[in-house]
Amino acid sequence: MSVELILSALLWMTFATLISQGVAVLLMAWLGLPPGKLAHEIVEIQNPAVGACFFIISLAASIFISLMASDGFTADPTFAESAAWIIGGLVVAGVYVIIIFMVAHRLLSPRKGEGIYQYMQREIITEQNVALTFFLGGLAITPFIAVVFQLI
Repeated sequence: MSVELILSALLWMTFATLISQGVAVLLMAWLGLPPGKLAHEIVEIQNPAVGACFFIISLAASIFISLMASDGFTADPTFAESAAWIIGGLVVAGVYVIIIFMVAHRLLSPRKGEGIYQYMQREIITEQNVALTFFLGGLAITPFIAVVFQLI
C-alpha cells in the first residue's frame, strides 16, 4: 500500500463528500429552499419531505460522484490489505461524519449550551424530528459511500 495510493483515496473521498453535499444544497436551493430556509424547514417546521428530499439527493449524488471517482475493483487483495483499507476507511469516514455533524450543529441553532449529543438526542428522540433525522442521515451517508467506492 503506497502513500500515494492512500492520499489519492483520501482526496477522492473528500472530493466526493464535498461535492455530494454541495449538489444536495444547490438542488434544495433550486427547489426554493436556500441554506437559511433549509435549516428553518428542518429545525423549526420539521418538514419530513424536506429532510427526505435532502437525504435522497445526497445519496444519489454521493453514489454517482463516488462511482466516477473510483478506480474500479482491485482483484484479490491480501487479507491484511483488505483489513487495513476497511479499518482505515471506517475511521476516516467516522471522522468526516463527526466534522459534518459539528458544522451542522453550529448551523442549525441549538439551544444555548447544548452540545452536539444533547441537541441530536433532543431533536431526534424527544421531539421526533424526522426532517432532522433524514438531513443528518444524508450528511452521514456520503462519507461512507465515498469510502466504499474507494475500497473497491
